[in-house]
Amino acid sequence: MFDAIAQGPYRRTVFAVFVLFVFGISAAEIISEFVDGETMGEMGDDLSRFAFSAIVLGIFIHGHRARQRALGALQGQLDKARGRLAQLDAKSPELASQYRAVMQKQFDAWRLTASEQDVVIGMLKGLSFREIAGLRETREKTVRQQASSVYRKAGVAGRNELAAWFFEDMLEPPPVRGK
Repeated sequence: MFDAIAQGPYRRTVFAVFVLFVFGISAAEIISEFVDGETMGEMGDDLSRFAFSAIVLGIFIHGHRARQRALGALQGQLDKARGRLAQLDAKSPELASQYRAVMQKQFDAWRLTASEQDVVIGMLKGLSFREIAGLRETREKTVRQQASSVYRKAGVAGRNELAAWFFEDMLEPPPVRGK
């Protein structure tokens, strides 16, 4: 209930100040009336306002502490994820080098020329024949011919099969669904 009233940091602060104000005023009135000799029965409205504001303040403080704990837990999870990401980032150049060596072995087994290897790498990066030609400063027709030569040497039907050849082993098979 009180979370709906106190949404956002600014509203929560205003709400907390209001409740503290009511709590303080009620406490001051109770003390003043007690000093003036009023009975507890006569101070009933002030006592109920004091008790209600104390309960609301307790609920508010409890909610604030719960949010702080949740925020701390999320911060801990974020720090752990950042640590794991940093470890992966540190390993990335090594893994890329190892995979590039595997690719080079396959290029050698297929007896691809340096130009054909460049075309394969461009295709695996998702570049179009026109983009590969622009990077290599050659004609698009030349790149298409080199791609056809690669397909023939690799024994694949096209770009998709070529990409699958290099990436298939890195991907886990899809889960088998039970009957």
